[in-house]
Amino acid sequence: MTDEDEQTESAPRRATHTHDGQSLDDLWRKFRERSDVEARNALTEFFFDIVRANNENIAEILTQAIEDNDFYQAGVVGFLEALNNFDPGQGVSFEEYGSLAVRKAILKEIQDLVGGDVASDA
Repeated sequence: MTDEDEQTESAPRRATHTHDGQSLDDLWRKFRERSDVEARNALTEFFFDIVRANNENIAEILTQAIEDNDFYQAGVVGFLEALNNFDPGQGVSFEEYGSLAVRKAILKEIQDLVGGDVASDA
């Protein structure tokens, strides 16, 4: 086996046709150039498994984190920061302020677990 063969086997292959033989390049062109609804539907049907795969991956990461109490720890840190920074004179209750701080800390932990600022990569 040559180095080229090994690279070909290890690299994921890019699909060129749908399961029923339609050319993906043709579908993309029809969709982009003419907003063809049938092309969009065929592309959606072919690629929609991406949603399932990513959902399962993120769910697994979150499940492991929940089991390890990572969210609880992040919430405690958010609570302590809220406790230290709370100003009763601002007209908001500590329950509101603290709850927001805890939620923000937990959401930040989730963001860190699933890959940081993924929105800018898309």
